[in-house]
Formats: sequence, C-alpha cells, structure tokens
Amino acid sequence: MKKFAKIAAVALVVVLSLAALVACGPNSDPEKAISALKKNEYKAAKDDTVIPAALRLLGVKVDSVVTGTKTSGEGDKIDHVTIIYFASADQAKENMSKIEEYAKKNDSDSNGSDWEIKQSGAMIYYGTKAGISAAR
Repeated sequence: MKKFAKIAAVALVVVLSLAALVACGPNSDPEKAISALKKNEYKAAKDDTVIPAALRLLGVKVDSVVTGTKTSGEGDKIDHVTIIYFASADQAKENMSKIEEYAKKNDSDSNGSDWEIKQSGAMIYYGTKAGISAAR
C-alpha cells in the first residue's frame, strides 16, 4: 500500500507540473486567444498585414499574428501581447532569434522587468506579463 501511495503521489506531481507548464502561455488557437483578450477588456485583433509583412522582410513566414492592448488607470500603464503562430514548433524554434530581435527593436517596453518573450510549441509570444496572461 505504501508503494502505491508513493507512485500515485509522483504521478500526481507529474500531471500537475505538466498542467502548470501548459497554462503558462497564451491560447494555441488564435480565435480563442482573441476571445480571451476581449473578455479581459483588451482591444484584440488578428494582424494580417503589418507584423507579418515586417517579418517576411526578415525571412520569417508566419501563419497568423494576434495582438492585444489594454490601457489601465488613467493611461499610465499599457499592457499588450503579440502572439505569432507558425505551422510547426520547429519553425517557431528556428525563427526565435529573429522574432526576439524584431520584438526588442519594435517594442518600447522590451527593456522593462514586466516584459517577456517565449516560445511555446508552434507559437512565439511577447509583451507584458499581464497581456500574456490575459490571452490564456
């Protein structure tokens, strides 16, 4: 019985760890990410022109781009997120350094402690922590 309890405890830890890792990033479906952002009072939309065109100039082909922005308080704080979707996780991994360079160059908040950029599966996302959290 003690052996079963130990195995069950380890299995539970593994399952909870996986759930926590999966829950860290925005939604992997662009439409659901837009819906989540709008539900959290963000101005959200699919960007089919500006960011994809700029990334094409860098040699990066993307499937979809979602952006969300929210101003809180009296305009003092702006939270935002940009989610770039690729056809595969390999494509996202290959292009991470180019996206990181683009994001830091074009995002005025990229040097703040509240800003992050990460890859999760077939997507790369960056922005403020609140913006990323709102896209879940």
